Amino acid sequence: MKRLLLILLLSVPSLVNGQQVLPWELLAVPYATTPDGLYEPQFPAWLDKYKNQEVILQGYLVPVDVEGNQYALSRYAFSSCFFCGNAAPNTVVELVFSERPDALITDQFVVVKGIIVFNEKDPYRLFFILQQTSFHG
Repeated sequence: MKRLLLILLLSVPSLVNGQQVLPWELLAVPYATTPDGLYEPQFPAWLDKYKNQEVILQGYLVPVDVEGNQYALSRYAFSSCFFCGNAAPNTVVELVFSERPDALITDQFVVVKGIIVFNEKDPYRLFFILQQTSFHG
């Protein structure tokens, strides 16, 4: 019973300063693999209430293309990240910063906020994209 209660508490977003905090468990959407080997996310309808809403996420910074200002936020540190480890594509979120950040450190644990967009069309981008990203707190 205690375990069930803990799981329920982790899977329900809480409010911090009126903003939604999304636990990674909510972003663990199912996905399929296309014949070309690309991933296709399947966004459950109950997730729709978060679409295009400002949210707060916590995780580890992963540089994708530093010169091109492309970063991802990972549920796991770089060694276990989707790009390098055994994690799934639903454990990373693409970050699009409002302003180009100063030098960011790989595996730096950060709290960010931004508008969460569900990528339903472009197989070459991550499932979730955090637009207007800024550091929180």
